[in-house]
Amino acid sequence: IADPSAAPLRPLPTEIPDSLRPYYEQRLRWRDCGPEGFECATLRVPLDYEHPDAADDLTLAVTRKRAEGPAAERIGSLLVNPGGPGGSAVDYAQGFAGLGFPAPVRARYDIVGLDPRGVARSEPVVCLTDRQMDAHTQVDETPDNRREISLLVAADRRFAQGCQRRHGALLKHLSTVEAARDMDVLRAALGDDELHYVGASYGTFLGATYAGLFPSRTGRLVLDGAMDPSLSAEQLNRDQTAGFETAFTAFAPDCVRRSDCPPGTG
Repeated sequence: IADPSAAPLRPLPTEIPDSLRPYYEQRLRWRDCGPEGFECATLRVPLDYEHPDAADDLTLAVTRKRAEGPAAERIGSLLVNPGGPGGSAVDYAQGFAGLGFPAPVRARYDIVGLDPRGVARSEPVVCLTDRQMDAHTQVDETPDNRREISLLVAADRRFAQGCQRRHGALLKHLSTVEAARDMDVLRAALGDDELHYVGASYGTFLGATYAGLFPSRTGRLVLDGAMDPSLSAEQLNRDQTAGFETAFTAFAPDCVRRSDCPPGTG
């Protein structure tokens, strides 16, 4: 159910505010890393774009693989994101995109991955200790009675409290809009006039948000498995769960007819 009151994003001013120029004008220091041919660097961004303060800056992880073709045929950087939210774009670039994208794409684009703020190597949010996380994963996520519901609610509350206790200030600045603004800082630091982008799943929401904020700097976008930004989080989860159920209902009858079906043949 779409929210009829949801308004499209208003584009940000094209001129960079003076307070943000140090971020947009930074130079990345690349070093060899990861699989053969990959480089890594860090990107400095403000915790709060409305009130930037160098004392609160975040450090985000970036990787790239240079275009494999002649320099004269290079189009620019191609930023990739696997979605999640919470998936590592650095891992995605190094493990798949930089090696598995079609050869003509790899020939003309630098493949670039940026771990979003709060994710993987970019100021990661860790809400529980390893032992606490082990216990959390043992809670039944499909409760069948009031007791199981109470246990699940209590576990989720402990998780949220752990996030707040460890990362209170950062949690207020982990929005999709701020992640998209980080992408624009990276675009400038890479020396590109436009952002070219491939996003999957939640990465489509991130790419669409970038296009809404920076339409004049949006280049070629590939949005694979697009999310509808007008839907609420609850409705998105309901729709996704229905899709999972449909897929499993189709899978199960076929699987049980096979002798090697992992869950069994009943």
